[in-house]
Parts: sequence; structure tokens; C-alpha cells
Amino acid sequence: MQPDQTPRILTYDERKAADAAFAGRPFDPVWSEAARAVYDGILAARGLQEPAPTPSAPEQPEAEASEPSTGESPSSPVSSSEQTKQTPELPAAATPSQTLSREEAIQAGALIDVTPIAHKMGLRLPVTFSRPLWEIGITATRNVPEEEHERRVRDVLMAFRLKLAASRVASPLVEFPALLAFPPDPTPQACVLFAVAHQEANAPMALTFLLPGEISTTGIPFSPGE
Repeated sequence: MQPDQTPRILTYDERKAADAAFAGRPFDPVWSEAARAVYDGILAARGLQEPAPTPSAPEQPEAEASEPSTGESPSSPVSSSEQTKQTPELPAAATPSQTLSREEAIQAGALIDVTPIAHKMGLRLPVTFSRPLWEIGITATRNVPEEEHERRVRDVLMAFRLKLAASRVASPLVEFPALLAFPPDPTPQACVLFAVAHQEANAPMALTFLLPGEISTTGIPFSPGE
């Protein structure tokens, strides 16, 4: 039996990485690997790709002071072909990041809105499930009848609330187990899931639930429970 693990508070660079992910900014390579895991997890939860870094503009040399005239004729203008050869190639400008809002991600099908069910469970904030979690955990690859989807969503949300009640440390990233059955086997299985708390433009706080593989291949570090 594995020891209980309590999520820890994010470090400074992990919080900076989370802010960058929500704002659609690229990851800063000076941040730690744990910060990279938080950044990748938030992008995965919102169905986004990491934006390309914006290249810095080349520095312009200061204009040289004009020298007194020596009476020499000005040099002949450089031809356009020669000018092209002399001009160094600059990197192409990065395209604007394709950052989606929560509503846009829902419209695109990357997130499934379960807010009405969450409100019935006492979670008074916007709640979404990632598309992979919905397809695997709720519909069981479309082997679960549609009328049972709400019950399975309730099972996940209840497991999350039980984890919150037992946690001693608040964290924007919560790992918790949920019991779900997968037809044709009627026996419930323990599934490890994650919930990410984040801000939205029209809400001070929202929750997105997702599978462990959507967080990061490197994993999120946790402090062992006492």
C-alpha cells in the first residue's frame, strides 16, 4: 500500500510558470524542471500548445558622427543585389500564440463543461473535464450509456471533495484517486486523476480535471504526507 501524499505549495518559479501558462507566454528555460511540469500540465489541461518564443529585435548601431568633407566624390550606391548579399538573414517573426479561453476550448471540444453537475455537488465554480478524461474515464471509450455519464462525473467530483477534506496543505494542483468501473468488468478500479485550479477571465477560480499523462511526462513532485 502506497503512503498517502499531500500536495505541496508551489515554489516561486512554479508559480511563475503557472502564470505564464495561463497568460499564453512561453516557458522561461531558467525555471526548474518542476516548473516545466506545472507549465506543461496547465497547457495540457487547456488543450493548448506552448507558444513560440518571440525573437528579440536586433540592436541598431548608433549612427556614426558625420566626418568633415574631404572633397572626394561620394561612393557609388550599392546595387540591390549586392545589398541583399550584405544584409544578414533575420529569424522570422513568431506567429501569435493560439491561446484559447475556457469557452473557446469548450466550443472546440478540448474541454467538457460539467459546471451544472459540479454546482449540485457543492462546487460553486466553473468545472471542466479534459477530452481524454471524458473519453476514457466517463464514457469508457463509449462503452458506458449516456444516462450513466452524470453518475460517473459525480463519482469523480465526490472523490475530489474527499481528497480536499483530507488534505492539510492547499495547492492549485491536486492528485486524487477515484473508483470507476470499466465495462464489461463491473468491478470499480482505482484511477489516479488530477485537478488543476486556475483563474479565468470571467471567474476568479475554475477547476479542470485531467488524466496523469496530461500533466507531464516528468511528473509533478509531491511531499510525502506525515
